[in-house]
Amino acid sequence: MRLVRRLTIYLLIPIGLVFALDTMLTLRSDLALLDLDMRRDDATLDRQLAIAVEQVWRQHGERAAVDLVARFRAAETELDTRIVFLDDEAGVPAAPEAVESLVRDGSTLQLRAKRGAEQRLFTYLRLATPESRRAALEISEPVSQERDHLATRIPKKLITAVVMLLLCAGLAGAVGVHVVGRPIDMLIEKARRIGQGDFSTPISLTSRDELSALAREMNAMAETLEAARRRLEDESAARIKAIEQLRHADRLTSVGRLASGLAHELGTPLNIVSGRAQMIASGESGEREEVERAARVIGEQVNRMTRIVRQLLGFARQQSGARIEADLSKLAKETVTFLEPLARTRSVRIACAVDRELVVRVDAAQIQQALTNLVMNAIQASHPDDSIEVRVELREVATPPSPGREPGRYAVFEVEDHGEGIRADVLPAIFDPFFTTKPVGEGTGLGLAVVYGILEEQGGWIEVRSEAGCGSCFSAFVPAGGADEPSNPDRR
Repeated sequence: MRLVRRLTIYLLIPIGLVFALDTMLTLRSDLALLDLDMRRDDATLDRQLAIAVEQVWRQHGERAAVDLVARFRAAETELDTRIVFLDDEAGVPAAPEAVESLVRDGSTLQLRAKRGAEQRLFTYLRLATPESRRAALEISEPVSQERDHLATRIPKKLITAVVMLLLCAGLAGAVGVHVVGRPIDMLIEKARRIGQGDFSTPISLTSRDELSALAREMNAMAETLEAARRRLEDESAARIKAIEQLRHADRLTSVGRLASGLAHELGTPLNIVSGRAQMIASGESGEREEVERAARVIGEQVNRMTRIVRQLLGFARQQSGARIEADLSKLAKETVTFLEPLARTRSVRIACAVDRELVVRVDAAQIQQALTNLVMNAIQASHPDDSIEVRVELREVATPPSPGREPGRYAVFEVEDHGEGIRADVLPAIFDPFFTTKPVGEGTGLGLAVVYGILEEQGGWIEVRSEAGCGSCFSAFVPAGGADEPSNPDRR
């Protein structure tokens, strides 16, 4: 309601100024009328008294006329009367400037002047005396009644102005609340709901003004935003589904690449199983102990093959899920163990430098896929007899390079190879989907793009250091939260 209060104040200011101007003009008009009444009364009284003085002067002489004026002065409390002689300058002490006018024109003269400390209204009328002396009748009265009039009128006008201002304020406030305040509150509430994502409950204003037009526009905006949100949700769901399908396809591609290494890995236990089975079938193991030993060997090799196949099937079937607490060190060891058969087919060694637990809250399936892609890329980029290092550690990052990431602790898993490396001209594009420098049939261009997307979803990022002909090092960062103190300082 602050807007209503401001509007009320803005309305009361000109109303107050109008009342003040009206009061000033009214008081000035009253004072002018009062002054005019005083002048008329004094002039009338002066003329009447002058007739009597002139008659007495002609019949009984100057002394009788002066006594008459003295008796009249004694009878009045406010009025002061006297006969002044125009030939004697000292005879007009209150208004000496009136002498010349009265001598010259012989007319009635009225003026304001001070007698002592008191302001008075003086009225002069030339007397027609039988003698040669020139005289005038002076009547004066104080103007203090003007102050008395002001003292009476000003409080009344102030009270009237205050009452009118209060009435105007009440009326303006009531109208403001009904016309402006409530619609504004409804618009604010609607804007707040829109900010919170609630686009329902349209505003209904019955008036035909700008606020109603604004309400209609806000309702239309809310409908547009609701439709846009539904489209965005549908598009996001479709995008997420496409990303999941893309990652699953990439996972299956990785399974296909692992097939040759696993086939070689299964060859040895299959040969052992076949040989032992032939020994039992041919009767070469005649003794019971030999048969039992051969059966145990067959069981061990079958379990080994089963474990290998289950690892492959489990990796192919993994789907993204909720974030859970997972040990990245254990995850790295399992991934390295899983990929060692593929590395052996290329005569590449994988070393896993993990010496302690590092538990963080992540989507374990997605992180394993990202690590698998990085290690498989390193295997493909390595020469025979090269080595690959996989490291997992905790770092304190002061200035994350990725926008929106907060400083703090991050778990880092690094995959470093000593193979072909990446040329500087193609390095900025390696995380783009479907970009690859591998020969046809060896790469889809999705591996690093999938890794980049997974780390973005987990709140992390990926960095790469590479030099053509000297190998590459990929460092993947994920938030560590409340993990243990870092074992290595930030090396960036």
